[in-house]
Amino acid sequence: MLQARLKKGLTTNWHFIGVILFFIIHGYSEHQGLIPLRELLLLLAALLAAGFLLFGISRKLFKMQAEKAGLFTSFVLALVLFFSVFQDFFTSIRFLSFIGRLVIFFPLCIAAMIAALVWLKKTGRPFKKGVFFINTVLVVYIVVDLCIIVTHCLFPVAQQKDKSLEKWALRVCDTCARPPVYFVLLDSYFGSAGLREFYQYDNSRFDNFLRQQGFHVTDGTHSNYLHTLFSMASLLNMSYLEEKGPITIENHYAYKAGVAAVRNNIVCRFFKEQGYQIRNYSIFDIDNIPAGHQSGLMPDKIQLITQQTMYYRVKKYGPPFLARMKWAPGLEKSIANDFVGNNERMLNLTLSASRQKQEKPVFTYLHLMMPHMPFSYDSVGNRTVPAPAGSVSIEKMDDQFLQYEVYANKWMITFIEQLKAATRGEAVIVLMSDHGYRPAGRRERSLACQTLNAVYLPSQNYAGWYNGMTNVNQFRGLFNTLFDQHLPMLKDSIVYH
Repeated sequence: MLQARLKKGLTTNWHFIGVILFFIIHGYSEHQGLIPLRELLLLLAALLAAGFLLFGISRKLFKMQAEKAGLFTSFVLALVLFFSVFQDFFTSIRFLSFIGRLVIFFPLCIAAMIAALVWLKKTGRPFKKGVFFINTVLVVYIVVDLCIIVTHCLFPVAQQKDKSLEKWALRVCDTCARPPVYFVLLDSYFGSAGLREFYQYDNSRFDNFLRQQGFHVTDGTHSNYLHTLFSMASLLNMSYLEEKGPITIENHYAYKAGVAAVRNNIVCRFFKEQGYQIRNYSIFDIDNIPAGHQSGLMPDKIQLITQQTMYYRVKKYGPPFLARMKWAPGLEKSIANDFVGNNERMLNLTLSASRQKQEKPVFTYLHLMMPHMPFSYDSVGNRTVPAPAGSVSIEKMDDQFLQYEVYANKWMITFIEQLKAATRGEAVIVLMSDHGYRPAGRRERSLACQTLNAVYLPSQNYAGWYNGMTNVNQFRGLFNTLFDQHLPMLKDSIVYH
């Protein structure tokens, strides 16, 4: 009796339900404790409703052949729900990584659905063995994930010392003070040397303000990479990146490695070892802390599961692509408002949290998308209407960038004064940029890497900083100074690829 029921269950044509259940259960097992149960159940209900609707439509398309309808429904759901799994598979293979580009992979998936529909309508072959195999695999996967969830509930895993810290010769300093640390990153901020050389603009007013506030402003500093992702992966791991072909966004193999490097970066892990709480007001996910940049395109709560779906990826990368291609008038303004709103929100969150009493020391990573495009303000603070990328001359874009950076200086002056007042001057503040103004590289490549590097230490001990220091050595100097580490400085250079 039991064997017959099991065989009947494993030959059912409703295996699309198993696809949905595996998507929900596997996603929860990977992010256990971070996803509200109510949102999880609502997502499950919505997906089941969509699954049954698609199954019903498919039955009509295949003239009530449940076997073909079930296979088509499961195929479509697998592509939609596990879209990023397949996409990332291609990006992880160097010579196939170009297929992982959304502009290529998304149409391929749509074409695959259409091809499956046509083939299933024409073929007359039976699929009993295939259905049995699909159901069996889904049952095994679901049982494994349920066991993982139950195990984590019954036996919470205690955090253990990260052995990878040992290879860095990083050690916990029990006698060191643990001041709050604020790492403020201005995306694309052009350093004073670059402003002077490219624009003939004197940025000394802002530099002098920082020095008057007790900051050490490093002269001649620059980034090690031209792109944000790779610059931050290097900065937060205090090392140069392992080369995986050209270090460019178009190299999806390198891109995926860069995302993983930021997510599991050594700097945040070491701060945790020192007893710090991590606040992530950045554009990146870090460990189990979602990105603070909440534009509706960043994962948070239930989005930790849905971020791998076709809908999420298209929604995330589609609008910028449409704006670049000038296929959606007015979209650029909406994107600009989104950037401005997120910058203001994360600045306010940082200041609000800084005024609260903390039981543990806090490391705050604040990543502001300014003066990064879209250039949303002129130098006196008037909102500007951004033009679609590529629709203005390079000279006009140069002017818009400079105007926005001048305004960013004013924004930072107010923010730093408020942050220092809230922390009574007892917090460490690291103010940097990930790279400079990239279009300036058309005159000289190194100009695109001219950055800002300013550090405020309550102790005023700036012996660890030197002129020409690059981003890769920033936290080496900070850890040596704050936590009595002995990390050697790496050779300061720029990686052009």
